[in-house]
Amino acid sequence: MQTHSTIETLQPKTWQLDATSRGLEGYLYHCVLCDEALVLSKHQINPQKIQILFNNICPGCSFGLDKVLGCRPSILPPGRRLLTNLKCPDAEMLLEPDDPLEHQTRRGGSLPRDLQPSITTGIEAIDKILILKKGQLVFLQGEPSNALSLLLCVRATLPPPRGLNTDVVFIDAGNLFDTYTIAQHITNLELDDERVHGRIHLSRAFTHHQVYNLIMDKLPSALDEYEARLAVVSDITALFCDPDVRDKKESIDIF
Repeated sequence: MQTHSTIETLQPKTWQLDATSRGLEGYLYHCVLCDEALVLSKHQINPQKIQILFNNICPGCSFGLDKVLGCRPSILPPGRRLLTNLKCPDAEMLLEPDDPLEHQTRRGGSLPRDLQPSITTGIEAIDKILILKKGQLVFLQGEPSNALSLLLCVRATLPPPRGLNTDVVFIDAGNLFDTYTIAQHITNLELDDERVHGRIHLSRAFTHHQVYNLIMDKLPSALDEYEARLAVVSDITALFCDPDVRDKKESIDIF
């Protein structure tokens, strides 16, 4: 049961927050453009959850949160776990258990330089920064990320050390899968076109319900069926950020 003091309304602007040294250390998620305070939480929150709850729009300036969402340390008032912007719907979805499982997140550039990748892009400047290992969950953001994911799909079929010699499962949530680009990479790497295409297993999603079902229900069995060691989900948040999506529970469950 939630107590009255668990969730409260947050002052709309970061500079309106009470400056106090008393309380718990927390994390303030805010708009770096207009200083709109969105969420103040005891625990770290996946930024994509916040983007989804606010339909990826800052309530203060209407800019896309994928461009302007920031996070900084802040102090929670005593007895509080979560404070949210007045325009935040379903704030309870952001609540975490008191002792959540800690996930270790690291920037690619902070990984040890002697760490050997399981798969490479073949682009020296990127491979020095992006060290891809089996077992990692990697988020690539920005327009070039789609081109990079298509390249990795083809290179995953290469034998080690350049690739994984594996099949690939690709869930296309943004209508971004480009067979022409795949064919170009196959030609550049002098691979067999039919064989590589046969090792990339594509599923397209056109609604947020389909994205949820493909990831939560179909992906685990597909990885087993094809013995795939690489899964790619393109534009994973796009369909969940549609303003017509009323129920955010499925998207929060994923992230």
